[in-house]
Amino acid sequence: MAEDRGGLSPAWRALIAFWLVLLIGGAGLVAWLELTAPGETAVATAPAGPANSAEPPATAATATATLTPPAPAAATPEPPGATPADRLPGTTAAIGPGGIAEPDPALIEPRPDGALPRIGPDGRQPWRVYARRFDDGDRRPRIAVLVVGLGVSEGATTTAIERLPGEISLAFSPYGLRLERQFAAARAAGHEVLIGLPMEPANFPLNDPGPQALLTGLPPPENAARLAWALSRAQGYVGVTNAASAVLRGERFTASAEAMRPVLETLRERGLLYIEARPGERAPSAVPARAADVVIDERPARAEIEARLAELERIAQERGVALGISGPSPLSLDRLAVWAPQVGTRGLVLAPVSAVVVRPATTARP
Repeated sequence: MAEDRGGLSPAWRALIAFWLVLLIGGAGLVAWLELTAPGETAVATAPAGPANSAEPPATAATATATLTPPAPAAATPEPPGATPADRLPGTTAAIGPGGIAEPDPALIEPRPDGALPRIGPDGRQPWRVYARRFDDGDRRPRIAVLVVGLGVSEGATTTAIERLPGEISLAFSPYGLRLERQFAAARAAGHEVLIGLPMEPANFPLNDPGPQALLTGLPPPENAARLAWALSRAQGYVGVTNAASAVLRGERFTASAEAMRPVLETLRERGLLYIEARPGERAPSAVPARAADVVIDERPARAEIEARLAELERIAQERGVALGISGPSPLSLDRLAVWAPQVGTRGLVLAPVSAVVVRPATTARP
């Protein structure tokens, strides 16, 4: 072959050019094939692991990051007792684990000085909504028991909530601490809850019902403000009682019709019931109410308490219904816890206080 000026013949130059085109074209073809491979994924090749690795080698499926958006996170499940099937009709309130409704926003009136219960726009009343469920067709004589003075002693409150059956209703002092938490625990255990209003007792000021007590010597606006304070201490209760404690039952205040009138009007307007804790007194007719028949632990001795419980049963047998009031002493709670499970064996039924009140313009239900 003849050589050109550069020392290479035209044949050699053509051969070299052929191989260069082949090499460059092959690399470009590979790159083009990778960019135009089927699918919509960008593949990242994972380095091979050791031969004795416990994990399998990465594959195209495991090393592929898809460009599609991740699936939405699963919805947070509702807590127990708040499933849609347990909703109260027409509301967002839920039935709690104890079968009693949780506080319903529709039945709460927000106020700068503390929220108050109210009748809902649809006419539902707190004393009905927060009542423990009871078979109104049960014709057995009914016994209701209300334990008062809870909320101040943590130990007594916990014992009453946990040891007593849910049919026994519980009343809390507005002076108690963490009332919202205690109310929630009581409802979760199936108890109806009430607030014990501090009212002027017969021997005031020797027995002092506290700085927020309703007093006959105060002007009505001041008593109204004190009543609002007590009612705002927690939500989700059926009503009130004049027993702020086992010994303070507001005898002087409740004996004054003039002093009680605005209190009962407020209870009626807010859909609350009232329990008169003084045996033998007449229950007011303006609101759902009942007066106690027996103070179970008037004399704090075991034999006396058991005698009062027997008397309570006798009254229920004779009249069809009876209501007992008890304090939260360890002895009282222990005797109630022992007595309550035996009531049904004697042809009686334990009932919450909402099942024994007399409604306005109605007669007592047997």
